[in-house]
Parts: sequence; C-alpha cells; structure tokens
Amino acid sequence: MLPRTALAALISLAACGGSGSVGIDAAASRDGSSSAVRAVTCPPGEMPTITTSEVAYVPPSLGISVGGIVKFVMSPAHNTTPDPSEPNDPALLVDFGATACFEFDKAGTYGFWCTSHHIRGQIVVR
Repeated sequence: MLPRTALAALISLAACGGSGSVGIDAAASRDGSSSAVRAVTCPPGEMPTITTSEVAYVPPSLGISVGGIVKFVMSPAHNTTPDPSEPNDPALLVDFGATACFEFDKAGTYGFWCTSHHIRGQIVVR
C-alpha cells in the first residue's frame, strides 16, 4: 500500500492538469506486484470508451475482459486519477482534456475519479 503522503503527491500531481499529457504507466501496484494497468498507444478502431458529461463519467461503470483496452477521452473540465477511497492501480492517470488508452491485465475493479468534481467511475475486469 502506498503511504498517504505518496498517494497525496500522486493526486496533487495529477490535479495540476492542463499540459495535455496522457496516462502514466506505473512500474508497480500498491502491493508491490507488477502493475495490472498500463498505458498503451490507442489502437485504431472501436473500443470501450469512457468520456465525460458535465457531471459524470459516461458510462460510470464499464465491464471488460482481462487483456482488454479502454479508451479515456476527457473534456477540458475533467481528469482521471485512481479513486483514493479504494485500492487501485496507480497507472490510471489521464490529464484534463487528454485522451489515453489503458490495458487491464488482471481481474478486479479499478475505481477512478475526477479531482476537480469528485465524480467517480470504475472498470470491472473479468
């Protein structure tokens, strides 16, 4: 588990926003094992996608299979960071107004939230 100060630094860094950067591929998850989520180049074609409305992620919950890729398309008003209220992979970072794709290599539920509006979403990997 990440110390609270490291988690706070991670969230603060993600909240700075505006640079247009995409997700960050974490080297390890909180339990020290290899990361279950990794940033990948968005492949061409259709894929499960998370976008934002004024007050929510759309869809708020998305189910995929292990090895699946999800595209996050954030508006300039929203970002994505790991949900601090539950254990998550620290790789789920998408800046304000940025687009990023992530591959999910382990089954589980991966919560995320917007640091400026506190809206929440999740990816359920089966």
